[in-house]
Amino acid sequence: MPETKKRRLPLILGYLAFTLFSLVAGFFLTFPYEALKERARQEADQAGYFLRIASLGPGLLSLGASELQVAKKADSEPPPEALRIDSVSIGPSLFPPGVSLKVRALGGSVTTTLSGLTSTRFKVDAEGLDLSKGNMKGFSGIDFAGTLEAHLDLSLPRAGAGAAAEPDLSQASGAFTLETKDLAINGGNMSVTIPQFGADPTPLDLPKIVLGNLSAKVKIDKGTATVENFQAKSADLEANISGTMKLGKRLEYSEPNLEVRFKPDPEFQKRLGLLGSALSMVGADPKDPAWRLGRLTGFVGRPQFR
Repeated sequence: MPETKKRRLPLILGYLAFTLFSLVAGFFLTFPYEALKERARQEADQAGYFLRIASLGPGLLSLGASELQVAKKADSEPPPEALRIDSVSIGPSLFPPGVSLKVRALGGSVTTTLSGLTSTRFKVDAEGLDLSKGNMKGFSGIDFAGTLEAHLDLSLPRAGAGAAAEPDLSQASGAFTLETKDLAINGGNMSVTIPQFGADPTPLDLPKIVLGNLSAKVKIDKGTATVENFQAKSADLEANISGTMKLGKRLEYSEPNLEVRFKPDPEFQKRLGLLGSALSMVGADPKDPAWRLGRLTGFVGRPQFR
């Protein structure tokens, strides 16, 4: 290469880099943030939530919002309390190329990445989440304690042709892991559908429930999720789950075929009240009568446990 061209090459590359940076910076600086904020409020309202965003603006090659509050819509006094989210940012991911969404809340973070051309890779990493933070108790009505870490990595082939092709969950492959530490419910209230007592949700006042340390690992191969490990152990309860789940094109149509074995402490079962009565109706495990054995079938959107 002639000497003159060698000297020009860095200059040309510099101009190209500056032009690209200017285009990207101009996009983020001139983006209609107020319109986006209003659209986010409308979407939350349609989903049944109030959304408050303290600030919305450009970050480092990303769009960022800070000090968010999300509350359920309800005709009650006092009004429902809000879940506090420190920040949300969305921007491009480079390796692999795609879009990344990062949420900082509950003392930790949840990062979601969507990437791929011929197939879609969906990845979620939740790290350092403390369930006692962020006003989770006021938002959910349940006084949680403990920390949580979870990882999901899915590859979803596309079904259909051209621009109409969509990721097909029923053919997904990947893995899911979950770890909790000192997980507990220190009280609260919730509505639970107990099949033994009918199809309508039953309101329950929750006693203290110690779940302790929980470990789960699930392998997913061409639409079939296999539970390789699921164990929980505490002074109140021991439990393990085995079996498979056939994924549907939509999650609520997925079909679990799971065996659930558990051994509740007698005093803990008494504290559960109505829910404890439902547990006592589950048959004993033939291999060990100290344990109870139930089967979870049906669909995720309409499960059956017996």
